[in-house]
Order: sequence, then structure tokens, then C-alpha cells
Amino acid sequence: MELTNIINEIISGFTIALVLIPESIAFSLLLGFPPSTGLISSVIMSSVTSLFGGCPTLISGATGAIATSLLGVKALYGPQYVFLTVIIGGLIQLLFGISGLYKYFSNISQPLMTGFLIALGFLIAKSLIKNFKYPNSEEWFKDSDNYKLTGTLLFSLIGLFIAVFGKFMYKIRSVKINIPGALSAIIILSILFYIMPIKQTIEIVGERGGAKITNFAFNIPNVELTGANILKVLPFAVAMAITGLTESIFMVDITSKQLKIISSPLIETLAQGVGNIISGFCGGFGGCVFVGLSKYNLENGSTTRLSSQATSLFFIALTLMFSSAINKIPMPAIIGIMIMIAFKTATANYDYLIKNFRSEWLIILLTSFIGIYSESLALAIIVGYIVQQAIKHIKTL
Repeated sequence: MELTNIINEIISGFTIALVLIPESIAFSLLLGFPPSTGLISSVIMSSVTSLFGGCPTLISGATGAIATSLLGVKALYGPQYVFLTVIIGGLIQLLFGISGLYKYFSNISQPLMTGFLIALGFLIAKSLIKNFKYPNSEEWFKDSDNYKLTGTLLFSLIGLFIAVFGKFMYKIRSVKINIPGALSAIIILSILFYIMPIKQTIEIVGERGGAKITNFAFNIPNVELTGANILKVLPFAVAMAITGLTESIFMVDITSKQLKIISSPLIETLAQGVGNIISGFCGGFGGCVFVGLSKYNLENGSTTRLSSQATSLFFIALTLMFSSAINKIPMPAIIGIMIMIAFKTATANYDYLIKNFRSEWLIILLTSFIGIYSESLALAIIVGYIVQQAIKHIKTL
């Protein structure tokens, strides 16, 4: 591996680690957990899958797909049942791998996958909307304080623009170093934030709870392990397992084709299962592969495990040793990057959508609508699959 590639993959890993911190915090808050819960989830999932996963360059962590799958169990039964659900979900993923059922996730049709990704991208974008409302309120504007919205929106749009178009290439002697747009956005907006008189109008990462892990430890969920309690959480565990593997194995297939390598969906399935089990026992809510961040990693030129392993190591270092510095990054820089990630997720199957929408519009729209309306991506896949099979059956009559 050439020195240029090594440097670029390390830089890509560092950039993604920075983005992963506020994203993990955001999905923690979505579930009503303290920020460290999401950070723990991302530490475990990124570490396990970057070392033992079935495909290089994939980025795993606490995702919106998993968080939305667990909202119901958190609301109905409480936080301890979430951890039990994650453990059972991980066991189900191991069963999918051992039994060979994981192969069906590789065979999910393109229309279903397209609808799934559109819904996922929309849900990620939806989770960002509250950033443009007045803090701790449902109001967009509040008296004369609407400047806070203006500052956040303006800086977020600047961050989005830089993240998309601000990709720089620096040449040091014979080594070309690729500086991703997302990292450029974080650096430039942080400089602007501290040299312009706008600090009182814009939040920083530290105001969202802080990028520091405070309660990492092995912990058995405080739930009586009875048949009744297992049955309570089983539907949510199945939904979590299906959603996580759908997203993860899709990226295994995409990455394998793009890099022209042979990957193992089976090993990735087992790694995801093990990661979720460990996460549940350590007070995390699990996770899966990020479609948007994994595609972004590929766009940065990454081709090996070095990038995903660098992401994991930088993430751990940043949250344990440099949290005070991370806490000072302005949130609009992260929001702009997340908007870009949401768009990349929703359009991950763009080529297929453009070429086949006229013939597959019903399944694409149905799957995406159910996923967005119900906020259950597993339900969207199941209903979409049933309708698709029914249509095929009718056509053969």
C-alpha cells in the first residue's frame, strides 16, 4: 500500500470519527438517553466490525435506523428493556448468519432497497429539523431571538456547501494528500465561529451533552429474564435485526462491486451480531453499518480496513482524551455534514431509481412511504416484500 493511500485513509478515518461523535449523541437524545450511551454504541460497533467485519472500508456505529427501531420499546417498557432488546437482536443476527438466512438480505430487490434508503435518508434529515427551531421549543421564531435560527441556518448551509464542494488536494513533495470536504467544513466554520461575534447565537457540540464517555462498563440489563419479558421485546428485536442487516449487507454488496473485491456477508452478519450483543451488555443501544458515511469513505478513496480502523481509533481517542476540544466545534458544521450524509443515503440507489422508476414506482413509493410514516424500516421492508410477491403472483395468473 502506497504512502499516499495510507495518509488519505487515515485522514478519511479522522474526518468520519469527528462526524460520528455528534451523530452518536443525536441518536442518543432521540432515544432519550444521555450522550455517552450513543458514544459507547459507536465505540463497540466500529471496533468490532472494523476488525472482524466481512468487508473493508465500512463504517459502523449508532445509527438512525437502529435508534428508530428501538423507540417503541423505550416508550413502552423503559431503558433497561432497550438493552435487553439489543442483546436479543444481536442473537437473532447470529442466528440469521448460522442458519444461512442472511442470504435473503443480499437478495432484497432493488425497488425495495431503493425505497428503504429513501426512507432512511428522510428519517435522518427529519432528526436534523429541530436544529433550526428555537432551543427547547417547537417554535421556529421567538420574539426578537430569531437571529439564533438565522445564524444556525446560515452556518449550516455554509457547512453543507463546503462539505460538498470543499474537497482539497494538497501536494507535499511526491505525496498527494486528500482533505475531505467534511473536514474542511469543520475547520473553516470553527475558525469563522471564533473570529466572528456570533458565539451567543450558535450552539457548540458541548451544549448537546458533551463528547465524553462517562459510564462504560459491563452491565447486565436490570430486567427479569422471563418468557413474558422476552416476548415483550421480541418484535422490536426482530425489527432491529432486520433493519440493521438490510443496511449493512447492502453496503457490503455495494462496496464489493465498487472495489471489485470478494467480501463476506456472512462474516459481516456475525460481526454485527457480536457487536450488538456486547453493546447491549455495556449500556449501548447497538448499531449497524452507516450507508452515508461508508459511501463517503469510499468517495475519499479508501480501499482497505485501515480507514475504518482509523475511524474507530480516532473516535475512541477523541471521546476519551480530546473531548474538551471536540465540544468546542460549532454544531452547524456538523449539521451541514449530516444533511449531506442524509442526501447521500437517500440517493445511494440513484442510478437504479432514475432508470427503473416508471416500472417499479409502486414498490419504491410504498416502501419509502411506510418507512417514513411509521418510522419503522423493518415494517417497510416486510410490507414492501409482501406486496411485491403478490404482484408477481398476480402477473403469473
